[in-house]
Amino acid sequence: MVPQATNHAPERKSRRERRIEILAERRRIKQIMKKLRPVTFDNNTVTEAGNFQFLARFKELIGLDTLIESHVHLEQKANCVYTAEKLVDHLLDCALLGHTRFSHMNALQSDPGYQIVTGIERFPDESTFRNFLGKLTWSHLIQLVALNRDLLAHKARTGEKRLVWIDIDDTVITLFGEQEGATNGYNPRYHGRPSYKIRVAFIAGSGELIHLQLNPGNMNGMKDLLSFVKEVEAMLPPEWIVEGIRADCGFADEAVMAYAEERGWQYIFKLPKKATVKKAIAYLQQHPAFWETLNEKEEHITFADEDDCWAAADIPILLANWEKARRCVIYREAHETERTTDGQLTMALTTYSFQAIVTNTDLKPLMLLRSYNKRANIENRIDELKEGYAVEQNSQHSMLRNLLFSWIKAIAYNVMVWFKQTLMPETLQRCEVQTIRRAVIRVPGNVVGSGHYQHIRLAPNPTLAGIVDAMQQKLRALAISFIPTLHAA
Repeated sequence: MVPQATNHAPERKSRRERRIEILAERRRIKQIMKKLRPVTFDNNTVTEAGNFQFLARFKELIGLDTLIESHVHLEQKANCVYTAEKLVDHLLDCALLGHTRFSHMNALQSDPGYQIVTGIERFPDESTFRNFLGKLTWSHLIQLVALNRDLLAHKARTGEKRLVWIDIDDTVITLFGEQEGATNGYNPRYHGRPSYKIRVAFIAGSGELIHLQLNPGNMNGMKDLLSFVKEVEAMLPPEWIVEGIRADCGFADEAVMAYAEERGWQYIFKLPKKATVKKAIAYLQQHPAFWETLNEKEEHITFADEDDCWAAADIPILLANWEKARRCVIYREAHETERTTDGQLTMALTTYSFQAIVTNTDLKPLMLLRSYNKRANIENRIDELKEGYAVEQNSQHSMLRNLLFSWIKAIAYNVMVWFKQTLMPETLQRCEVQTIRRAVIRVPGNVVGSGHYQHIRLAPNPTLAGIVDAMQQKLRALAISFIPTLHAA
């Protein structure tokens, strides 16, 4: 059978049918355009951050403006519109609201509601901030560090004395320009790109940022670590007493351990698996009686079997550059794998991974491992610094300018930490700043009324209404706690 050729071309519609379709399409487009509302630019009360007033009032209550004025000093011309302390305050507001790129800062120029809440008449242009950072010197960096120290001291005085652990870590900041001091170092994501390394120290648990350093990307973690630790100690308020320090294997410096022992601190460092540690692991594998199961009971010790998933061995160890032996706990984790040979025989093999922790504490191996694992929370805090405050954005050519701006962001971070712990409901106190901005602070609204009748109108939101009510009560309680009392002689 010979296939017949078929014509798949659509049938031509008549002129009347095409006219009806065209008229119907015109009516559809006309109906859509009728829904388009006119746009006017005459609302002088709108704000992108309807609840920024709580942050503004909180900053006033803790005396942040006074702290800035007492620390930041810059000689300026007589006709200068913005003082140095005001520019620092505005930069802090930008960091708190998430406007961390200079081009994004202009958004607050066209936010009349923000200007009403903060009581300012106009907001600087982003070029003003660039020029301001360009005028600052290393002495101004010292001023910002002192400002952060006194901010934390003021917070510490509102509470009781407490023992604190210091968590130390660093992170790679990839650069995409010609920044001063950039070098090629270890970069897990962008291989071969120039970078900085930011070294940070946090208070474990509560999360305050004590110290921040900006270093070239190829800097070893142990370089000048003892000086860094001493600077951290000097920046701590007297009410916060160091109990111990924790860090991963990149910071297991014998000089820091000796200093901690001299000061009466505890320390927990992960050890890199170098030659001496590998020899110790090999010896322990040849003598299985040294391995103990990880259990919390202190009355007895149970020796581990090969099938136990986790086991630990507690031994003293002396590395080549150490002056004395120190307690080392080596952890062994079992991994069971299946291998098929020639497609017929399936073999179950057990392999092990190891990690070593050096410490001067008397914690049992399980509690020691748990304490070290709590240090991992510093990764979340570093991510918050990078994603929430854009510490990884270093767009200025000068390393000093990048470091100055990073310290302003660090101060904003500590202000937000204090704000969350003081005013936020318990369910939000551990949330990162991105969540606080989205759910509470950066909510569009209008500042309406005048005088005592001025208020902020937001869209209906029962959840947010409950949060705002709790914040109002806590802010009043904070204000009462700051009222000075007169004591009779």
